[in-house]
Amino acid sequence: MRKRSDRRTRDSVLEHLRAIAPRIEEFQRYFPTAAEREEALERVESGDEDELKYVPTPPDRPVLLVESDLDLLGSTLAFTTCAEKGEMHDLNSFVEVDEDGEVIERAVPLPESLCIVAVRSHTIDSAEEMRFVLAHEWVHTMQSGSYDFTEKPLWWQEGSAEWGAHKVIEGSDIRDHKIEQFFDRQPECSLTQHSYDAQPFFFWGEQEYGTDWGISLGMAGPEYLKYPRRAAEILPPAQWLEWAIAQADQSITMPDGRPLPHKAEFEPLRITGSCETTIEGPPLSVQLREVTFPEGAASPLTINPNGAQLAYRYVVDPNGSGEPSKWAPVSDTTELEPPSGPMQIAAIMPSGEDLNVTMSLDNSGGLTCACHIGSWMEQATADDEAEDTFDGALEAIEMYRGMVPPDQLAELEKAKQMIQSSDTKDRFRFRGAAEQIFELGGEGEVTYDNDGPIVTFKPGGSFIIEDPHTLTDGKSTVNYNTYIHSGEWIIENGVLKIDLQDFTYKGTVEGPVSDGPQTFGGSNKHSSYVGGGGQWIASCDDNGVTLIPADERERGPGKDAVLKAR
Repeated sequence: MRKRSDRRTRDSVLEHLRAIAPRIEEFQRYFPTAAEREEALERVESGDEDELKYVPTPPDRPVLLVESDLDLLGSTLAFTTCAEKGEMHDLNSFVEVDEDGEVIERAVPLPESLCIVAVRSHTIDSAEEMRFVLAHEWVHTMQSGSYDFTEKPLWWQEGSAEWGAHKVIEGSDIRDHKIEQFFDRQPECSLTQHSYDAQPFFFWGEQEYGTDWGISLGMAGPEYLKYPRRAAEILPPAQWLEWAIAQADQSITMPDGRPLPHKAEFEPLRITGSCETTIEGPPLSVQLREVTFPEGAASPLTINPNGAQLAYRYVVDPNGSGEPSKWAPVSDTTELEPPSGPMQIAAIMPSGEDLNVTMSLDNSGGLTCACHIGSWMEQATADDEAEDTFDGALEAIEMYRGMVPPDQLAELEKAKQMIQSSDTKDRFRFRGAAEQIFELGGEGEVTYDNDGPIVTFKPGGSFIIEDPHTLTDGKSTVNYNTYIHSGEWIIENGVLKIDLQDFTYKGTVEGPVSDGPQTFGGSNKHSSYVGGGGQWIASCDDNGVTLIPADERERGPGKDAVLKAR
């Protein structure tokens, strides 16, 4: 049905529909015939079939295609409205105004059970979009033979219509943005809160169970559609987990076999603080996490699904075969050894309840999961904030010059030159600057292997500071390939207390008369001191730790130590 002014013009909308008619008819052949439907219903009623097995109604409604340019519907491209089965449509009569301005109500002999598909051509940009829209609306005419649209379970109604349109229009990317929207919204939305973007669920269902499954599911009755607790009953719990794992494996494809243009991603999750964490989400929402554990964590990991369907997979294969570990389902509270690398988890709550998975490690004494546990590189303090460790030293030398015996003046002058020629700013809390100044005698340079010292806090209360470097004055070179301070840490009343205890060093030295590099090394207790001891308040984020001095009297200017994950 078109405007009278278009009567003798080419009907492009109808031509598009005719072009896709063979694919629509092919899709409709998946429906049972009327006789097959009656037989299937009898089997269900007699208990021979699962009571949740849906038997869709074969599409047998007449359809009126209407082209409209009304601007009353916002951005709506098209819509479908159907009469009750066996009833006349509300639009079987209409009002028009004749040439004299007289209002005339006319009856229209439209068939019973009519579906009207209204297409707003002026809002559709391309032939591909027009054909996709027509296919989508045609699926609605099939659905309306099976359930009442007034229930408005949009995830089911629109998601399956999108899937059906993709079956008819192969290779289309018209709805790529809706697929992206699904994965963006999913962590916060139950499946039943989606709409057009729910189509990946039907892509997966067809891929896993066949087109017949998609037809029976997408054309079923409203009682299992709107609420999560009822929608959860369309699949056994283990199959909901399969849906979650398919997203985790990124194995879902478009109906024509193409990869999805967008896919679900794992959210990072670290177990820190109290050694406990949770995975939360709405019902029927797939939650993917990549969990990392404190370095060296050895206590059992306890996972409690709390009614959810959950599976875990190690990212790194413990056997070293190069093959990823298989997914291991967890249905009850389970203990296992935490892996050395991250663990991937897929979870879904197949009911009307919110998902609330808990995970925990033993944290006796607070030494397993403190947030600062890990390996970090300290970031340098900006030059304008770094303390000059020899601030005032030159003035002191001049002040005491008159008090120094004449035979010691040369040494005093040498110390003055050393300070004047050296960079004496203390940019790090875990790297000592002064000792290199004196080792070099104020001449030469220091080259560090890393931009900052590497600070590693280990579970159980030990730590090390690694800062290998090379010193040279142009004649001699000292290479500290091992340069480690170590000790113990504890947390008391929320304060991180660090006790430096040992210094270990190994390296080579080479000079004009050394006949090549000569090795040296040693380990001494309390023989060397860097500024990282003392008491701190640890403030952690996803990428690092900031250590804030708990006592301003500690060595240094009271600046924070900023540590970033390596």
